[in-house]
Amino acid sequence: MRGKRKIRVAVIGAGFAGRGHLKAYKSTELAEVIAICDVEKERAQAAAAEFGVPKVFTDYQELLQIEELDAVSVCVPNVFHMPVTVAALQVGKHVLCEKPLATSSAEAEKMVKTAEKTGRWLAMPLQFRLTGSSRLLKEKIENGELGEVYYVKSGILRQDAIPRGWFHVKKLAGGGAVLDLGSHAVDLAWWLMGRPKPVWVWGVTLSKLGPLGKGIGKWGVGFGEGKVDVEETGNALIKFEEDRALFVEVSWALQLESPRVMYCELFGTQGWASLFPSIRIKKEGGAVETPAIGEDQSPHVQFIQSLSQGVEPPISGRDGLEVIRMLDAIYQSARTGRAVRLG
Repeated sequence: MRGKRKIRVAVIGAGFAGRGHLKAYKSTELAEVIAICDVEKERAQAAAAEFGVPKVFTDYQELLQIEELDAVSVCVPNVFHMPVTVAALQVGKHVLCEKPLATSSAEAEKMVKTAEKTGRWLAMPLQFRLTGSSRLLKEKIENGELGEVYYVKSGILRQDAIPRGWFHVKKLAGGGAVLDLGSHAVDLAWWLMGRPKPVWVWGVTLSKLGPLGKGIGKWGVGFGEGKVDVEETGNALIKFEEDRALFVEVSWALQLESPRVMYCELFGTQGWASLFPSIRIKKEGGAVETPAIGEDQSPHVQFIQSLSQGVEPPISGRDGLEVIRMLDAIYQSARTGRAVRLG
């Protein structure tokens, strides 16, 4: 790369997500990974050796004192997203924070306000927005090819997939499948609809298999193991302004015909579309089409490209805040048995 210095980035958290960030950053010549941090020194050292990272830390506060550092990826358990992100923003670093943005609307709002106050950018790596299928469908919707998209069904369902480690422990994860899978299922549908304003939410959460020791998956993070005390299943109906709606369902552990089901169906006044397992579009009066798609893009590389160009990354923390508000409302509705209005 000539004429422009690389974006110097560090990764906080050397687990599964953190290693994904490291791999993505190493794929672009625009980035230089200069540090890695993890509370377990051996894990940080192993990641540093694998990806050629020169500096290793066990205290993220020490890492944030690196003066030449431009940005950090936050890949720690959910309950630490807010304090780590706020600390990074306050010392002038841009942040790419893993999903969910936070474990509550109040935390997410603090993160977004800190980014605005410090003039730094807060972004999220929501990869389902950047698949070739999603980008093509978004373009067709914006061009009016489906008419008004007024109803969407979105779901991510799995069998025997309750993650091991901190993911299923509330004091570290903040929530279960609704926070984990709902961050993707709600965001993708809401984004395709054009980010409409939610009016009310009716939600249900269920915990039937986990407390019995059933439904535990093989995948895990190897940290923070404990009793399953979060929901494994959830669903909701979200009503938006202008008589539009989203039905969403997520689960780590359902008895399914297939062990993994993902769907996103969109219904418009002039057509229908489905994203998974491949994009299909049916315009009013026509046959089902399966258009050619472009390559998937990396949200991590997109983040670095945006910083290099001096522009705000397109998947912003503000969007993450709006999604958390909807997920928060699902939990509140499930607790109270009533619909929750959003102002």
